[in-house]
Amino acid sequence: MPITTILLHMANDDSHATRLAVAAALAKRFKAHVEALYIATPVSMPAGATGRAASYGFMAEATAIAHENAERIADEVRLALDGLSHRWTVAEGDHVALLAERAPYADLAIVGQSSAERSGDRVPLHVPDRLPLATACPTLVLPPVQPAAAPIGRNVLIAWKNSRESTHAVRNAMPFLETAESVTVLTVTPPGRPSEDGTALVDWLTRHGIVARHHPATATPGEVGDLILSVAADLGADLLVMGAYGHSRLREMVLGGATRTVLAALPLPALMSH
Repeated sequence: MPITTILLHMANDDSHATRLAVAAALAKRFKAHVEALYIATPVSMPAGATGRAASYGFMAEATAIAHENAERIADEVRLALDGLSHRWTVAEGDHVALLAERAPYADLAIVGQSSAERSGDRVPLHVPDRLPLATACPTLVLPPVQPAAAPIGRNVLIAWKNSRESTHAVRNAMPFLETAESVTVLTVTPPGRPSEDGTALVDWLTRHGIVARHHPATATPGEVGDLILSVAADLGADLLVMGAYGHSRLREMVLGGATRTVLAALPLPALMSH
């Protein structure tokens, strides 16, 4: 399916300008419309504040600051998307819930890697960690350090496993794969087990006019995420395509998993689907 609509997550965080630049570049590349959704996190009374007057004063100040932030970022959006089809919307509430509500009407969602350490209290929700589970829309997760002008999708690494999640990810990535200069299919097999058949995916991609090569590797389950990142670095990949949370969410939380490992130390853009 072509990318005709991009859902862009905007908020008052340090990385919003990078997400905006990436969205603008991809909108030009795919001739897509951008739905820029600015989400303000609801404010809460600070500890120790009591009384109606204090409550009203705090809320009024917080509302004024939120309005100023939204207006400032709206100006950035208008400038960056000038000449492109786009719409600016402001909402307040849970970031994932609001994005998931609009994601069915988009072909790609762009978010930034969540990090409470980086964002402080401004965007405390783990957006990329939760959004791929909340919607069928493919989610492009940008790393903390992503040069705004850096290309995305010239050198693509597919972390392949014969699963529903990986299949969704590859199919959702077709607009990128069709224009990529290099595509590598990485399969990871536990020691002593038959190797995952990555050549079948290579053959399927070939029939779609996409030249790809197979890169088989061996690792224990707990090493898969680190191996994916290592191979991506060795190949100089600028886009990782992978399924998100192949196991149950509870199992991922308790045992870890490739998705959590990759998101925790994400060095390159990742296109994830569940």
